[in-house]
Amino acid sequence: MLHKYRYYATMNLSPQARPPICLRYIMWCLASSITDKYMHHQDIFYRRARKYIELDEMKGAGEAYASLAHGQTWTLICTYEFKMMYFPRAWMSCGRAARLALMMSLNRVDGIGMDAKQTLPPPRDWTEKEERRRTFWMAYCVDRYASIGTGWPMSIDDRDVKSLSFRLDHLLIFIPDTDRSSCQRGSIRERYRTEGASTQRRNDP
Repeated sequence: MLHKYRYYATMNLSPQARPPICLRYIMWCLASSITDKYMHHQDIFYRRARKYIELDEMKGAGEAYASLAHGQTWTLICTYEFKMMYFPRAWMSCGRAARLALMMSLNRVDGIGMDAKQTLPPPRDWTEKEERRRTFWMAYCVDRYASIGTGWPMSIDDRDVKSLSFRLDHLLIFIPDTDRSSCQRGSIRERYRTEGASTQRRNDP
């Protein structure tokens, strides 16, 4: 979702040109949550990430809030909240991540034409375009994860997605005891069907 070396390079820019500090705090939070030495810092980093992103939202008319970095921050925040079982907060954060992705038209990165209001300039190169794709699919996955477990409605409509999916074999590191040969390449939407969040009871075969 983040390009490692490009992100490091932005840290040498002026403070106004750097990514928002809330993104840094939530990355520190997630890193410390799996590191014994720094695990006691995770709650502080989490609270500061939420504090600063909410402050950014209230600046001016909110025009600077519609940025890729803020969308990435909300996606990482809800990931951490699901991990810690803060379910009400995670559901709301998931909605913010999905809505920001839709506001920035990340669901139409590879679409043709400008049939929706554009809040981001065109990507400068392939790397930035791929970063937008991956940010969208992370928001898509957490949106589906939240709905599958609750039966509540999803925020992102599959019919409105015009963003190429990444290869499924990139996900194998997250799937335990999976036979690589059994994984077929294709759209991630085939693995996260809308029926997964249906409230209707199905008959067992």
